[in-house]
Amino acid sequence: METRTIDVLGVPVACVTYDSALEIVQQLAREPRPTAVCPANTHILAEARHDPDFSRTMERFDMVLPDGMPVVWTLNLRGAGLSDRVYGPYFTKHALQNTPRPWRHFFFGDTDEVLDALKVAATKLQPDIEIVGAISPPFRVWTESDEAGFAETINRANPDFVWVALPGGRMEKWIVENQHRYRRGVFLAVGDAFTLLSGRRPFAPKWMQRLGLTWLYRMMAEPRRLGPRYLRYNSLFVYYLVRDWLLGRPAVAGIE
Repeated sequence: METRTIDVLGVPVACVTYDSALEIVQQLAREPRPTAVCPANTHILAEARHDPDFSRTMERFDMVLPDGMPVVWTLNLRGAGLSDRVYGPYFTKHALQNTPRPWRHFFFGDTDEVLDALKVAATKLQPDIEIVGAISPPFRVWTESDEAGFAETINRANPDFVWVALPGGRMEKWIVENQHRYRRGVFLAVGDAFTLLSGRRPFAPKWMQRLGLTWLYRMMAEPRRLGPRYLRYNSLFVYYLVRDWLLGRPAVAGIE
């Protein structure tokens, strides 16, 4: 399925809705190769523009979703005509609800406790869901033996969708750097979707989400951990947008 994309800070972001994104993801799941999808907010896009290595990581995704309202507003200024973002956790929920058997799901990331709660939540969303496995990877640097074990388990389970929840940046890099280990399946970088859908942390209020303030809600909850990160990358996002509007985007990401 062809879909329109618009360049935002050097990353082609798909002009999709929850429904059209799911259609594309289902098509990708039928491919005889591993594919990758990443919801991108202002942090992801600013980091991709600022860091050439991360830019090369993002280039390898088959589809990038407009994860934040500021991203949607930027797309709409260029004629996208979108009414809503495609927020990673909500997209995960939407996909789980609408892919009963024979679609097959695998969860990778977070703790065993969160994964257990997520399986319960997913079954409530879709009673006919088929969850073929889950891995809570060790909280340390992974060895080649670890990676081989992950691949053996996931390949044996033969999922259509591999939902990946790891810390930001690491998640996207892990997906693209390890695709060669996998036979097929869509690998989706969904961040804190597991924690939210399992009920371990609440979603931001709807009014804050509509105003593009999910980041502020998260920062107020964890100011010391998230404050510097959000302030840095939100500022970079605005800086690069204004710079590109005034001067044009440089040919190479990260080069000023």
